[in-house]
Amino acid sequence: MKNFKLFLLSLVALIGLTSCEEELEPQNTNYVTFEVDRTLEVTPDGTSSFDVMVYAANVVGNDRTFNVNVSDASTADPSSYTLGSSVTIPANSNVGKLSLTVTDIDLDLANAKTLVLNLSEQNGLSLGDGITLSLLEQCLFNLVNLNITFDGYSEELQWGIFDSNGSLLLTNSYAAGVSSTSEQFCLEDGDYTFLVVDSYGDGLSYPEDGTVSLTSNGTVLVEVSGNYGSQYQEGFTLGN
Repeated sequence: MKNFKLFLLSLVALIGLTSCEEELEPQNTNYVTFEVDRTLEVTPDGTSSFDVMVYAANVVGNDRTFNVNVSDASTADPSSYTLGSSVTIPANSNVGKLSLTVTDIDLDLANAKTLVLNLSEQNGLSLGDGITLSLLEQCLFNLVNLNITFDGYSEELQWGIFDSNGSLLLTNSYAAGVSSTSEQFCLEDGDYTFLVVDSYGDGLSYPEDGTVSLTSNGTVLVEVSGNYGSQYQEGFTLGN
């Protein structure tokens, strides 16, 4: 009986030692990943250059090169960007830079086009998530936000923005059945007039009140709601 107890104690000790050894085994450090997702703003009608960072979990004494591929989930026009097919992390470093050039082709201020990049798989290499780059046209002046909550008849509304000389700069109208919309514009410093027209003549009032607002940098420039009749206009100033 005594020998049996000694055998059990030895077995338990052996299992415990094996378990500890397994826990102490080093984790796989051959891990590479992109930086976090970013928004990139491109000069209007121009070209901008960026560095996209790639990080490794360890440092080794030789250069490491990883292939990069563009995902089919990307929505950016392929002619709008240029990038290398691979990225190199130099010896004795854990950081690499992928050079990216983006041209303002079919970009706008509000609705980002995406460029989704992934690292190609390699034997023995653990990969992090890919990166989604959101591409926007940069506003070099004043970014103005238009928000409209319609009543029941979006097709009756039309708006326009005029400069100080009375020239129409921007305008839009809408199809039936639209409940709300948000748009953005880039306007230089100056004086402007905002005009909103309702073809039926009851503003935004049926079957419930709607609202139109213009804001810039957190400041309300124009706001009108409910029954404003056939039209409403108000001036606003951007800049000093």
